[in-house]
Amino acid sequence: MSLESEIANLVSKATDLITYFSGKKTAIDQAVSAAVAAAPAISRNFFVDSQLGSDDNLGTSGSPFKTIEAAIKATPKGGRVDVTLQRDYTLGVHVSMLGRKLMIRGEVGGARKLVLNEFLVENEGVNTRRMGSFWQSDESSLELANLTLSLPASTAGEVGAYYALAFCSGSSAPAVNALRLYNVNFELRGTFLGLLMGAGTSLFQLSLVGTSLPAALNGRIFPGVAAGTASKDLGYVTTNLATL
Repeated sequence: MSLESEIANLVSKATDLITYFSGKKTAIDQAVSAAVAAAPAISRNFFVDSQLGSDDNLGTSGSPFKTIEAAIKATPKGGRVDVTLQRDYTLGVHVSMLGRKLMIRGEVGGARKLVLNEFLVENEGVNTRRMGSFWQSDESSLELANLTLSLPASTAGEVGAYYALAFCSGSSAPAVNALRLYNVNFELRGTFLGLLMGAGTSLFQLSLVGTSLPAALNGRIFPGVAAGTASKDLGYVTTNLATL
């Protein structure tokens, strides 16, 4: 075989090797891109329609989820989920936040209600009253914006510290029970005996922007804090409210 033939053969083999490598690289790049696209973003925006939505939908404005829980589960742990309510939403269960930071808002220019109802939890044969609420864990926090929060008329008798809008429980409880209310109005459907922020952690953070608490909620903000207590006297509370 001549030198020219050997060189041509080597060039051909080198070309085949480059072609093979390029094909493999393209396939790898495509697989990586597909994996990245399939991975849920750490911050997600979802729409929820409790009547016309389905938890099998995509969570977009044209294909909304039915429940807030579906939006939470579609967001990775440690992420932020921003839920827009397309109509009023009634909540008669605990929503487990599963380590997510959760914002619930009404649509821009539209009045929306988040209606919290009582329900019963059976524990060792005893029925305990609870209310529609958000169960925080790990690094969870809760924000409500541009909506009306409708609180239940509590039935007769005492209610526990978990009868609250936001509460924590167990070893996964966050270090701080954090709640932010932005342009939120309150609707009291009767005598409310619960709390805004319930038991389960030793530190509380409450921020109100464009939001006024009705007088009926004085003393119903944090566990064991009487109406009229100055917030500056409580080392475990951070809030822009002067009195509680």
